[in-house]
Amino acid sequence: MKHIYVALFFIAIGIMVKLFPNLIAGYSTLSQREKENVKGNGFPTFMMIGFFIMGAVILAGYFIAIWLDKPLLNDSLGIIVTLIGAVVFVIAGQWFKDRPQ
Repeated sequence: MKHIYVALFFIAIGIMVKLFPNLIAGYSTLSQREKENVKGNGFPTFMMIGFFIMGAVILAGYFIAIWLDKPLLNDSLGIIVTLIGAVVFVIAGQWFKDRPQ
């Protein structure tokens, strides 16, 4: 059941990041030009979609693990999704920041 809460938490984070881009790590330290690049290039929307996908994968994995009768799949899937998502966000953040509009 905790995996459903984690999935819903990721989806809620996605909504919050879209509404309040200051929640993005390092956003407040960017220059005004870099902030405009990040917003203009759609990084908050990208992060929202990424968090939605992460939540959906964890939620689907929960039900697939129940169906396969393998509860350990849930724990490893949550960690893997979180780590891959973090790496993708860091790499994409640099790309969105430096790319001209």
